Amino acid sequence: MPSPRKRIGFLPSEEVHEIIEKLCTANEFSQSKVTGLLVEEALRSRGVLNESYGQNQNNRDFINFSFDHETFSENNSSSLNVDEYAVNKKLLSDDIKMMHEFIEFKYFKKVMKRNNNIIE
Repeated sequence: MPSPRKRIGFLPSEEVHEIIEKLCTANEFSQSKVTGLLVEEALRSRGVLNESYGQNQNNRDFINFSFDHETFSENNSSSLNVDEYAVNKKLLSDDIKMMHEFIEFKYFKKVMKRNNNIIE
């Protein structure tokens, strides 16, 4: 039975394609799956997509990479070496915690500005 949704074609740049390939190799996902996850992540980060939409157990284990542009350019012609792009989970956890604290601070600041007239 055909899907009622239309397919979306995407022709990435060579650099983006290589990054997607590395993510596919590391996670053992198809290019379509990785591209879909990246699009959902981008939409979530822009606040367009609900946080809980489409997140299931398989996607939580998605191996993410922190690509340093200079490092990637140097290794651009080398074969796919997934270990070079592995993320230190402790550092990632600390970064996420710091982002949550920053968001809480921004929310606190917003509430204080909104209630500023009550204090005066």
